[in-house]
Amino acid sequence: MIESITVLFGLPGVKVTGVFAQSDGGRVVEVVTDEDTATAWPACGVLSSSVKALVRTTPKDIPYGENRIVLRWNKTWWLCREDYCERGSFTEAIAKVPARDRTSGRLRTQIGAAIGEAARSVVGTAAAHGVSWPTAHRAFIAHAQWLLREPAPVRVLGIDETRRAKPMWEYCTDTSRWVRVDPWDTGFVDLAGVQGLFGAVRRGAPPRRWWPG
Repeated sequence: MIESITVLFGLPGVKVTGVFAQSDGGRVVEVVTDEDTATAWPACGVLSSSVKALVRTTPKDIPYGENRIVLRWNKTWWLCREDYCERGSFTEAIAKVPARDRTSGRLRTQIGAAIGEAARSVVGTAAAHGVSWPTAHRAFIAHAQWLLREPAPVRVLGIDETRRAKPMWEYCTDTSRWVRVDPWDTGFVDLAGVQGLFGAVRRGAPPRRWWPG
């Protein structure tokens, strides 16, 4: 049964040991670390077997159902016996909840998407997920940086040209002549891949007149 609950909870790196109901309708999910590399020292990489203490943390996680979930993570505080190690002790961490983080990675992803994709306010999203405004804002920044990351190389680049308005006439001070300007919307897409639209440019001429090369 515990294995099934762990699969249902779905947070890689931890194993559920119990679920308890609270008087206010909330639920407490008790977990322990279930990742071999969590005992490796961040400074030297040596696997430790010396326990300093057992600690409990309560990082915030995504909600389940209508009532809140309290995540209680029971983990080990390890000692290092290596003389050359610059760090004396550390507590277990997993990829989804790095050291010193008070929220899970999947909660930050959900918050960032709510602000960036659903156009919800930062303050409203923070209140709905039970986090502070700075935490929600950092999640949004991370979401935006991921979306604006450098695209992968493109095998086939598609260019879509659309005239967006009526032609206009502008006076050119260099030639002392009136010049016709055709407003264009130019979109760039990944035709052979799945990256979609890279961006759009508004210019007074089609790409063949201003694209280098």
